[in-house]
Amino acid sequence: MAESDHEEIADRLEDESDALERHVRELEGEIEQTRDEWERKRADPSVPGAPTPEEGRQEEPSDEQAPPE
Repeated sequence: MAESDHEEIADRLEDESDALERHVRELEGEIEQTRDEWERKRADPSVPGAPTPEEGRQEEPSDEQAPPE
């Protein structure tokens, strides 16, 4: 392989890395927006199926409870 081939491969990999980093930032933004929207819905009692944090905790099994046999 010539030196230019190595440089070409390095450039291509760097471009792919940059694209992946952009994609990660976009996904992080979408996750944050979804989390914010879910929290707003949980805070609104008129939204069905979105339990308040207190209600959600009641439904979760305690570490002290034994699983049903």
